Amino acid sequence: MAIELVKLKIQSTKANIYHVPARQWRKWTEIARRVFNEVYSSMNGAQWVFLHPKQEKVSRSQWKTTAWNAAWTAAEAVMNQLREMSK
Repeated sequence: MAIELVKLKIQSTKANIYHVPARQWRKWTEIARRVFNEVYSSMNGAQWVFLHPKQEKVSRSQWKTTAWNAAWTAAEAVMNQLREMSK
């Protein structure tokens, strides 16, 4: 079995580079913002990493929505864990 080397371009910044609504962006901590950016950038540029090998490619606009929703969910998961840890 061969191992395939995969390189992903990761966006590691806390800036709102993907234009999350400011009202939501302000609610997230720096780490949640960074998680959003990293998840979105890695998913947006590498659809094939996340899909089943036999699945047909998803249109770019549909994939961007999927990546956005996953990134949002990841940022919310960070916030939920931070709240739990502070109890």
